[in-house]
Formats: sequence, C-alpha cells, structure tokens
Amino acid sequence: MINLSLLSKCPSVKRTVSHTGHLNFCTDTRKYHHPSAFVAIPGAKVNPLDVISDLLGKKCPVVFYQQDDINDKKVSDLKASYPDTDFVPVSDSVTFLQEISHAHIKEWKTKNPRNTVFAISGSNGKTTHKEMLSFILKEVLPGKVVATEKNNNNHLGVPLTLLAVNETTEIVVLELGSNHPGEIKVLCDIAEPTAGLTTNIGATHLEFFGTEEKVYEEESYLFHAVSDVTHGKGFFLINIDDPFLKNLHPSSGSITYGEAHDAQAKVTFLETGAQIHYKAENLIALNAHITGKHNKLNLITCLFIANHFYPEHRLQFIEACKNFRPTKNRSEWIQFEGRSVYLDAYNANPSSMKAALQGFKESVIEQGYKLSDSCIVLGDMNELGDSTPQYHKEVGEYVKELGIPNVYFVGRFSSHYMSGDPEGHPKTSSAEFKSEYRSECMKKFAIHFIKGSRSLQLESLFDIT
Repeated sequence: MINLSLLSKCPSVKRTVSHTGHLNFCTDTRKYHHPSAFVAIPGAKVNPLDVISDLLGKKCPVVFYQQDDINDKKVSDLKASYPDTDFVPVSDSVTFLQEISHAHIKEWKTKNPRNTVFAISGSNGKTTHKEMLSFILKEVLPGKVVATEKNNNNHLGVPLTLLAVNETTEIVVLELGSNHPGEIKVLCDIAEPTAGLTTNIGATHLEFFGTEEKVYEEESYLFHAVSDVTHGKGFFLINIDDPFLKNLHPSSGSITYGEAHDAQAKVTFLETGAQIHYKAENLIALNAHITGKHNKLNLITCLFIANHFYPEHRLQFIEACKNFRPTKNRSEWIQFEGRSVYLDAYNANPSSMKAALQGFKESVIEQGYKLSDSCIVLGDMNELGDSTPQYHKEVGEYVKELGIPNVYFVGRFSSHYMSGDPEGHPKTSSAEFKSEYRSECMKKFAIHFIKGSRSLQLESLFDIT
C-alpha cells in the first residue's frame, strides 16, 4: 500500500488530497479492488472517466485524473453523483504515476538495508532472466518478491510494478525495456535500481537506434545508473563474453561472468545445465526443460544472482532451478499431434534467432533424431531498419550452415531469408501456411522449431491463443 503523504513529493498533483493513510493504486477498472485509489490514464480510444461508474459505486476513495477542460466538466458531473470520492487533478496522469512510484520505492528502500531493486536490461533474454530469477526466488521466499508481470517493462509497466511493492517485499525483479534512445534512463530515474544485469547487446530495434553501438549505449545505461545510485558498490553482473559489454569499466560492486578465461565468475556448460565457479564456490543449475546454451547460461546466471543476495538458501535455490518451466509461447517445448515443437512466437532478432537455432540443433541430436527429421519455421524479424534485408539473409545463411534441410520462411521478409537459403520455402503469412503446415509438415517431420516476431502470431499454426 502507498503512503498518501508521499503525494507531497509529486509536483504533478494540483491540490491536497483529503484522504490520509495508505491505499493501493489501480489503473485498470477491470482489476479494481476496494479500497484503492484509481489513476485515470487517458487511452487512445477510451477516456477512463467514462467507464468508472462501477468502481465509484464501490465508493472508491480517490480518483486522480488528468486535468483539462473536458475532464473538469466530466468530474463536475461525477461529483454530484459520487460525493464520497475525492477527485484530484494532476497535470499528466502518466507523469503522476511515475512520480508516486518513484517516491514509494525510495521510501521502501529506507525501511530495510536488505531491500533491493534488481533491474535487467539487454537486447535478448530480459524476460527469460526475469522469469527464471523471480521463479527461483519466489519458490524459496514466498511473499518477499515482486517482479515485472509479463513484459510490462515500459514507462507504465515499471511504475505499476514498483507500486506493487509492500512492507513484506525484500527484492524487486524489474525488467527494463527500450526501443528508442533515452528510455532506459527514464526507467532508471523512476526505479533507482541498486543492482542489475545487462544480458547482452544485439541487433534489436535498429529501426530506431541505427547501430548496435547505439544499442550498447542505451542498454548499458543501467550499469551507470546502478553505480550512481550505490556509489559504485551495487552488485552488477558484466557479461564479459559480449563484445560490447566487456568494455564496461568494472566498479567495486561489479562481477564479470562468462566463459572467458579472465571472467571472475567462470561459466562452463553441462548436458542439462551449467556450472559457475566464483572464488572458492561452485554452483550448478540443472534443468531438463530448457533448450540451448543460451538458456543454460540464463539459468546459471539467475542462480548466481539469487545466491548472492540469499546465500543461506543456496541448496533450496539449486532445487528450484530444476522446477522452472518456460512461459507460454516463449522458448517452450510443447507436444502437438504427437510431435515435439519448440515454440517461441513472442520475439525474434538476429542474435536470439541464431542462439535458438543452435540450441535446437543440439536438442535434435540429443533426442536421437536426424536433422532431416526436423522442420524449421522462421517468421519475420521486425524493427531492423535499413539492415532488414542483410540480417534476414544472414539468418538464412546460418540455417543453411547448420545443415537443416526442411525450412519454411513466413512473412513479408521471406524473400530476404531466401537470399541466404535459396532451398527454403517462402510463405506469405501464418494463415496462408497453416493448412499446409498442419496437413503435410506436421505429419512428415518428427520435431519442429517455430520462431518469429510477435506480429506473425506463429502460435496460431497450432490454434494456440
């Protein structure tokens, strides 16, 4: 619950609130639980002041609304019918949400020296790290962990995550997303993270960043933010295997990790997991439900993070690693019509595509299949800007190098894939390909790989929503 006295620290609030004490905050009328304060954030099509009669009927104590002539008139009418609700004007609803979440998390960090905001940025694997780390922590520390839900990692999602922090919370696992320059800074200014990780740097959102160097500048800002907040003492993992991140100058609280010989925390890979050696300690993370070297690295990294903050629970964290399952449509194995399918219909960029393909090839061999038994379906990789043709061609070439013969390219960039692998089969869309895939490919091939950007909705090949 949020201390309403913190409203005095929010410049966007236009007048004093009549209520005191603590309240939860809500921005979705469908999720309102009494008593909570409601923040009316204008939508592209709907003004929330037009659809809040139900929560007002429940005697919602406070509504914060974005002040303008139209909303002032709506509020004047609502006050007549709902006199028990305090309607508080703010200059901008989103700004207010960011201000109150910032004030709340700063106050929370003063309550207990163990309270930590652990933030995750990077081109690939942010959500996987967030899911793995929060799962491991929650298995052992129920009620003490708050994490970003789904991929709510933007200027709205981050404040909402912070507002979910309460007096029992000890650690926040916060995913930070960006597709335009400067967005990581905005999120760091709100959350003031005290620890973190930048996963890697790759060719993501190049439509807006232009080059991978610019992506590096954006994603690595988190390292500098943690250093500033903690005066260099904050725990931060530096992926020394990444050609960009290895250039970060370590702080007193940072630790380099990876396969490189000079990594402080040295990673080695096992058949069903990975091991990390740091100082005199070995940690091993095992899991039979994840595929690929990249996911093994993600898991051992998350175990290392959990163990850093709560070493007393080391053995419990190791056991929790075994129970992790990938989230729906994201690097998960499913069974469909008697076939094994690796499905990642959530996101795709050149580096994540190559890592997943390599992991899939390893899994095909480990499961006793031949590469000719497998079927690959690759969808478009979006937001690559002027480099779109070249990156799709490179992935096409990579598939060919892996020696996988049965490949289908789906989407508007299928011709670019084909320039790298002319033996592939181009398809216009998931809908156009679905009948052929279900009637022919599913029957012919024993093991399948499906990956593409969200816009392709490749999960629809299996009638999954």
